[in-house]
Amino acid sequence: MTSLTSAKLIGRGLASTLPGEILKVLGVLILATRFEFGSRADLWATEPRSKQMPVPAFNARTGMPRLRFDALWSALTFSKQPTGGPAADDPSGERFRWALVNDFISSISAHREAHVTPGDTICVDESILKWYGLGGHWISVGLPMYVAIDRKPENGREIQNAACGRSGIILHLHLVTTAADKHANLSAAETQLFLGTTVLQRLVGPWAGTDRIVRADSYFASVEAALSLQASGLRFTGVVKTAHRRFPMAPLAARHLSARGDWVSMVHPSPSGPPELIAVLRSDRDRRYFVASAGSTSAGAPCERLRWRQLDGGAERVAVSMTQPEVAEIYYSCCAQIDRHNRCRQDDLRLAHKLGTHDWSQRVNLSFLGVCIVDAWMLHLGARGPAASLKQATFYEDLASGLIDNTFDSTGWRPRTAQAATDATVAPAYGVGVHLTPTTKRRAPPSAGVAAFLAQRRCRVFRTNRSTLVCFGCRDTSVGGEIFLCGPKTGRDCFRFHLLAAHDAWL
Repeated sequence: MTSLTSAKLIGRGLASTLPGEILKVLGVLILATRFEFGSRADLWATEPRSKQMPVPAFNARTGMPRLRFDALWSALTFSKQPTGGPAADDPSGERFRWALVNDFISSISAHREAHVTPGDTICVDESILKWYGLGGHWISVGLPMYVAIDRKPENGREIQNAACGRSGIILHLHLVTTAADKHANLSAAETQLFLGTTVLQRLVGPWAGTDRIVRADSYFASVEAALSLQASGLRFTGVVKTAHRRFPMAPLAARHLSARGDWVSMVHPSPSGPPELIAVLRSDRDRRYFVASAGSTSAGAPCERLRWRQLDGGAERVAVSMTQPEVAEIYYSCCAQIDRHNRCRQDDLRLAHKLGTHDWSQRVNLSFLGVCIVDAWMLHLGARGPAASLKQATFYEDLASGLIDNTFDSTGWRPRTAQAATDATVAPAYGVGVHLTPTTKRRAPPSAGVAAFLAQRRCRVFRTNRSTLVCFGCRDTSVGGEIFLCGPKTGRDCFRFHLLAAHDAWL
């Protein structure tokens, strides 16, 4: 992101950026979601519109001027669009336009594959990224694939994703493209499968052979999907609706179930004896059909729901308990994880609602950034458990503060040793450790009408230029010694060389 954004800034005749400034921009974006405003310019206002409302004053709060933020906002780039090759041959083509978001998606999925170990269940579902601008497969501008589904709360970009069934952290992302693009990128073997089975294999492929249970809704669920995952070393539980080829839909539909919570099942045994696949019909508010290669048809833990009931003393919420088979218990235990993740991103973080843009790729990339932010919240919540003291809104505020006050461009860190931390260890804080700080010396003492400007000295590493910044770790005010060094905004690595030579630190 730093190199791509810097290239755009330099092309416009503006100063390039650094990773620390990119992190600060992301922190400002998160902080903006905590305020109510009509336009982004209102966030830099220094006088409140009403005496009852606090003034945002982002210039003083974040240290980022409005003009610099606007320049970075307009140049912020998450993925590289190719300048050559088959995709670039057709600038209006779908592949070329998707390149604006592909790198960010693949980076997220690759990072989760390398660093996240999911629990014993994996949830697969769809999500919608908000976009109400121009788009559609029929036009060569705007969002290439625009989706509007009545049952979804938003219109825009549809993605299919896999998440950990216990923590809710997103594991893998897959863009839903047009039908022509889908078929053009299918292998010969994949063309013989349901499309839902093909996407399911791509989403959970990195965890093949781990014997985890994959839970999926009716878009992915079928007998074919269950057998395909079984061959890959994964188990499956899903709800069947329309993809009922080879599923005993007619015999199960003919069965009569007298009460809610009742179920009937059919089992397909394997040659070795244990059931290979299980088909279950359960009566709830409506009749629901399950196909599974995990669990059993024996009774699982009862399903309890809070429902309003009219009692003698008035209307009250009472717990209604219903029986369910183990197959249904496995399905319902993690089926709402991605829906929960979507609610946190859409209703609590609200990046897409607070920050307007006419660029569809910017909107989609910000939505994926929201996915990463919500994952950070869920990681915090899962690590802390019941002892977590932060609410979701407070976590986002602390995250924004940490990103804005980052020292990524100026601080070096020593290699971590095996020495255990003691009770006397001071908790790290901003400005603590070896870093650059303005000198305490002045050119001349302040007098009437004369400002006390900071002293300037030649850089200890790059001897030609002068600087007002000194190394905090080498400063000895008792003897007046200060080591002057060039700052990171000059584009020189003087401070990094000084850290390596004097403090045995690395960046």
